[in-house]
Formats: sequence, structure tokens, C-alpha cells
Amino acid sequence: MTSALFAGAKHAQIYAKYRPFPPKLLVKSIIEYLKIKRNPPFKKAVDVGCGSGQSTIVLSPYFETVIGLDISEAQIECAKQFNLSRNIEYKVTTKVGNLPIASSSVDLVTFSQSLHWFKGEEIFPEIERILQPNGVIAAYGYWIPIPKINEHDKNMEINRLITQYLHEDKLGRYWDSERYIVQGYYSTIDLPFKNTHRLNFQQTSDSTLQDYMGYLSSWSAYQKLVKEDPLTAKQLLDEIEKKIIKILGEEKPTLSLYTDFFMIMGHR
Repeated sequence: MTSALFAGAKHAQIYAKYRPFPPKLLVKSIIEYLKIKRNPPFKKAVDVGCGSGQSTIVLSPYFETVIGLDISEAQIECAKQFNLSRNIEYKVTTKVGNLPIASSSVDLVTFSQSLHWFKGEEIFPEIERILQPNGVIAAYGYWIPIPKINEHDKNMEINRLITQYLHEDKLGRYWDSERYIVQGYYSTIDLPFKNTHRLNFQQTSDSTLQDYMGYLSSWSAYQKLVKEDPLTAKQLLDEIEKKIIKILGEEKPTLSLYTDFFMIMGHR
């Protein structure tokens, strides 16, 4: 499931508002691979560690039923609030080794920015159990979205700033070790399934500085700092925002965000 780090109601709301949706090409790649392994129509998909539902919603057009699972009641409540699809169901579950899903009933299992929170020996046998023959598992994630403009030197400055403040000097000690699995683009994870392969995607999206700061505030390491020292946490974000404005030379810049996504897929 999504780590308990994301369980608080306020954090869940921030997560729902600012976390990115997966790229359309990534979702298309999953469905095209599923079509090779199983014949449509597809009955059921399960999104494990669904958080606030961004990764669950995108599956809705392709399945009769989509089920989002998460350990956090707050995240599930947020997902339900934003859900407009009749074929999506959200459930809270804390039993990693006993998912509330019937055996051999699922066409597709997805993990979006969540697989690194699980122990393979606990979750993979469950995925094997619930997948139908040739059913597909797709685990994907993303690394830090970075603002870019049409000036190389300024882009490099922003990149260094984000890396320094939010990953090394200021928040480094607040990150859980699982975060470094994400930083490695899941290269240390091996799926015990057939025909495992890896894909990479890049997503470009328009944003504002305000929304980007909101995204940074959704990080688990930052939320740990908020709980420990709210004033220092606020000062940290304010300082980053002022430095980005100084680099860009604008008070309310429009940003293009570049986000690297990575994925591992295989089948039962």
C-alpha cells in the first residue's frame, strides 16, 4: 500500500491536488501489452497503492471494473470525492498478504509510485494469486518534475536548486530509504513474472509556480519536516520560491514541467 507517511487527511488533499497523472502514452503501452496477452473485453483491473486515485481513473475506460486499494483511509476518501466513474471502486486494506480480491479474477494489476513501499516476498505471491493466466502486472513511477524554460543556464540553476534543497542539504535526512529505489528508476527491482521488460517516458505539462510549490509540499520528506518544525518547513518553501523567481526574473512565471516516468511490465 501507499506508505503510512501519506495517511494524514491534509497530506492526502495536497497529494490529490498536486500529484501528476500518468502520461497517456504510458497507459496506452500498458493496454496494448495487455491486448497481446489477453483478449478483450477486459473485466477487472486493480490499482495497488492507489493513493488519491490519479492512477486509477485512467484505467476506467478499458475495464468493466477497476478497484483501487490503499492503506490510507484519508487517501481513499480523497479518491472517492474526485471519482466520477461508475465502474471504479475504492477500498481500504491493510493486509498486504491477503488482498480483498478473488483468485484468478484480474486482467491487470498496476502500481503507480507505490511498488517500492512493498516487500516483494509479501506482495508478489498475492499478485500471482489474483491475476488470471497471462494477466499483466505494470509498475511505474516518476522522478522529480523539473521546471524548464528556453534558457539552458537558468534550467541548470533551477535543477541544482531543487536537488540541493529538497534532496540533499535540507531534506536528505527526512527521506525513507525506499525513496532511493525511485531515484534509481526501479532498476533494483526484478519482477518474478514472465517477459519482464522496462520502458521510459517523458511528460511535459504546463504549470504555475504556485502549483509547483504545492507539488513540492506533497513530498513525504517535506511533510515529515512539517510535523517536526512547521515554521522551518514554511521558510524552506518560501526560500525556494524566492530563488526560483530570482532565477527566472518573473513574479508569476508560467512553467513547463518535464517529468521522467519509468515502468516495468510482465505477465503471469
